[in-house]
Amino acid sequence: MLESRTQESIFDKPMVIAAAVIISIVGNAVFIGMPMLVGSLADTLGFNEQQLGWLASADLMGIFVASIAVSLLINKVNRQTLAYIGITIAIIANFCSTLFHQFDTLFMIRIISGLGGGICYSVGVASLAGTHKTARNFSILLFVLVAVNAIELYTFPDISAKWGVDGIFLFFCAAFVGTYYFVRYLPKTNEHNKIENSEVESDEQLQDANQQSATEIPSWIPWLCLAAVACVYINVGAFWAFIERLGVDANLSNDFISNTLALGTLFTLTGCAIATWMSNRFGQSKPLLAAFILMTAILFLLAFKVDATSYVVAATVFNFCWLFIDVFQLGTIGNIDHTGKYAALVPGAQGLTQSVSPAVAGYILSEGYGYSGVMMLCAVGTISAMIIYTVVYAKLKSIAPDIADSN
Repeated sequence: MLESRTQESIFDKPMVIAAAVIISIVGNAVFIGMPMLVGSLADTLGFNEQQLGWLASADLMGIFVASIAVSLLINKVNRQTLAYIGITIAIIANFCSTLFHQFDTLFMIRIISGLGGGICYSVGVASLAGTHKTARNFSILLFVLVAVNAIELYTFPDISAKWGVDGIFLFFCAAFVGTYYFVRYLPKTNEHNKIENSEVESDEQLQDANQQSATEIPSWIPWLCLAAVACVYINVGAFWAFIERLGVDANLSNDFISNTLALGTLFTLTGCAIATWMSNRFGQSKPLLAAFILMTAILFLLAFKVDATSYVVAATVFNFCWLFIDVFQLGTIGNIDHTGKYAALVPGAQGLTQSVSPAVAGYILSEGYGYSGVMMLCAVGTISAMIIYTVVYAKLKSIAPDIADSN
């Protein structure tokens, strides 16, 4: 399972990495801006909480289906063609979203929009998974994601105030149009992906250790890691879809909410650096499990008390832990499997529960359990992931301690 790549891949070229990051970010742009999009849908079109939950889930359903399709096609179909198809679908669907505002019609259009964005997101992630320094490049992706997240959270309220939710949909159209330029830099296929005369790594002992560990790791471990990713995104999907509405319910001002979310997101830009430092010092397991405990604590805080102080603390800590956990999750999967096979399935694992949890959260709200019930749903996802990783690391320490404690 662990395959040591001793030659530089065409996916390691700087422009290929840049293109993959940009296409991934734009493909996932709807989810990044989900809190403000949900708020704008409520303010502009007057949808109720259950409808908002389904609309938030619609894009994520599309992302999930697209990620599964891409994982099956990525080595059989021209990657550039897949990206062009995804971009075109997303542009058409987002533009149609400005024309049709009936719930049933808009719901179907948003699923199609998610398909387009999901194709782009999955193609970009699969390309990063083919790089030599997978963990570093995924950290770059997460770093840029946080920066774009802050931009959307800060600008979308103004866009919505001037042009309503249609302005946000047109923003997505423009973003996807801009990605057309970068598709040309993606490798078309996985074939002949070794650069001639590339330098060979000289650390043969590391390669031998990796190959030895590969024979000892059962195949269910990476699948458990993907299950943990899905559990984490039960939390992320529900929290991120309704964090803006939570602030409104607590009578916080719109400016305070948008500024808190934007500043909290900017704070997480330090997450990659801190995650790297802690990984080098403590390995993978201890920092990841500690982050789960911290995230669970802030979810319980919001379940029992929401005021200006708790909202700021929770939004900031949640954003930091979200990025921090993602870095370690991708690092763990990368250490287990350097071929990128399982890393390419991460969007599918994320999309599986992202597509369901906002709708479940909307149902919880419609049944009168309030945002405390939503926070309890989020906590269940986080605690489940923590339990899974406890099992994974315990097994790795017994059969491959070099991987369990690697950085």
